[in-house]
Amino acid sequence: MDTHHTAWRLDIARHLAAQISAFPGVQAIVVGGSVARGYADAYSDLEMPIFWESLPSDDTRHAIVAALGAEFLYGYDGPSLEDQLLVGGFQVDLWHNTVASEETVIDGVLRGYSTDLGDSNFMDTIRVCIPLYGEGIIRGWKRRAQDCPDELAMRAIRERIPAFQTSQVAITAQRDNPTEFYAGLSQLQQAMFLVLLALNRAYFPTFKWMYRVLESMAVKPDDVAQRLRRAFAVPYSDAVADMAQVLDETLTLVEQRFPQLDTSGARRRLAYTRAAYEKPPDLA
Repeated sequence: MDTHHTAWRLDIARHLAAQISAFPGVQAIVVGGSVARGYADAYSDLEMPIFWESLPSDDTRHAIVAALGAEFLYGYDGPSLEDQLLVGGFQVDLWHNTVASEETVIDGVLRGYSTDLGDSNFMDTIRVCIPLYGEGIIRGWKRRAQDCPDELAMRAIRERIPAFQTSQVAITAQRDNPTEFYAGLSQLQQAMFLVLLALNRAYFPTFKWMYRVLESMAVKPDDVAQRLRRAFAVPYSDAVADMAQVLDETLTLVEQRFPQLDTSGARRRLAYTRAAYEKPPDLA
C-alpha cells in the first residue's frame, strides 16, 4: 500500500464531503476506487459516490461544482449522473444515485442472484468503501454486502464457463493476427477471473484491479497472476497451451467447490481443437 498517495486523497475527500453533505437530500457519501482499496498511485483520481433521498437536479449539481470551486473536466453531460470534475487541477469523480435504488441493487444481488457486472461492482464498492457521511446507512449496506449466496456464485460460474475454449485464439495465432489473438486471450483471462471471483465469494472490482485481486485470492490456480502476465511475453503456441492449462485448473476448482455444477460442456469446449482442412471432406 502506498500510504502517501492514499492519505492526501482521503484528506481531500473529507474536505469535499463536508461541503457536499450540506446540500439538502444528501444521505451518505463514500470514497471508493483505488483510494478505498489502498491501491492509489500518482495517476489515481478520487471517486466519491453520493447517495441521495432523490436524484439531484441540474441546478443542484452545478451548485455543488461551484461550492467546491471546481470545473467540469469534459463539460456538463446532463442525465448521466456522473460528474467528472477538476478541483485545483486534480480529477474528482462524483457519482449520484439514490439510497432506494442502491437498496434495490443489493436485493437484486442477494435475493434475485443478479450477475450483472454493474450490480456486482456496486457490491464490491460497498465492501471496500470508506464512509465519509451517513455512516449508519453504509454500515448496514456493508453488513449485507459481506454475503455472497451459493446460488449467486453458481449462477455466475454457470454463465461464464462456456467461454472456456482456446480453439479460436489458436486459429488467430496460426494466422499471425496479434490484434485478434491478444484480444481473445484477454477475454479468456477476464472470463476466468469472473469465475474465480465467484469461487472466492468476491464481487467485481472492475478488470483494472484483476492482477492485484488475483494475488490476494485464497482459491485459485497456483501462481495464476504471474502465469496470466507471462502469456503476453511468450510465443503464441506457449500462451495457448498455458491458457488451456490454467482454465483446466480453474474448472477443477469449480468441480471441487460445486460438484453439483455440470462442467462437461466446458471441458468439451476446452478440449476441442479445430483441424486444418486441406481438402474437401468425403461426403459419400
